[in-house]
Amino acid sequence: MKPKISVLALSLAIITLLAGCDRQETRPVKFINPDKVMQDSGLAEQLKTRLQTVDQQLRQGLKMAQENGARLPEEKRRSALLADRQLLDLEWQHEQRRANGVALKAIAEAAGKYREQHQLLAILPAQAALAFAPEADISEALAKELKGKTLDFGALPKIGVKSEEPTAAEASTQK
Repeated sequence: MKPKISVLALSLAIITLLAGCDRQETRPVKFINPDKVMQDSGLAEQLKTRLQTVDQQLRQGLKMAQENGARLPEEKRRSALLADRQLLDLEWQHEQRRANGVALKAIAEAAGKYREQHQLLAILPAQAALAFAPEADISEALAKELKGKTLDFGALPKIGVKSEEPTAAEASTQK
C-alpha cells in the first residue's frame, strides 16, 4: 500500500505545481530597431564624425608613408607601401569595429536601464522577431533617452613613420 500512497502523493504534487504555472505573472518582452535608435538619438552622427576623423588621420599616415617611401629604391618602395597600406587598412577595420561597439554598448546600457525600470523580461532587436505588435516597439523611447548622450570613443590612433635607422637613444639601448 505504501507505493500507491507515494505515487499518489507525487502525482498530486506534480498536478499542484503544474496548475500553478498558469498563475505566474508574465513580464512582457519589448523590441527595438537598433538602426532607428542610432539615427534618432544622434549616435549615428557621432559615429560618422568619429570615423571621418579616423579616416583623415589614416590618410595622413598614408601620405607620410608615401613621402618616406619616395626615398627608398623602387623595389623596396612598392613592398613598403603595400605593407603600410595593409597596416592602415587593418587599423581602419579595428577602429570601425571599436567605434560601432561603443555605440552599441550605449544602446545596450540604455536598454538595460529601461528593462529594469519597466520590469520587462527582455528587450530584443526587432530583427529577431518574425512579428510583434507595434506597441512592443520601444525604439523611440530609447532614442529619446540617448538623445543627449555623448559617446567616448577614446583616443585617436597614433600614426607615425618608423625609420629604418635607429636614433641615437635607440642605438644606445640596443647595445
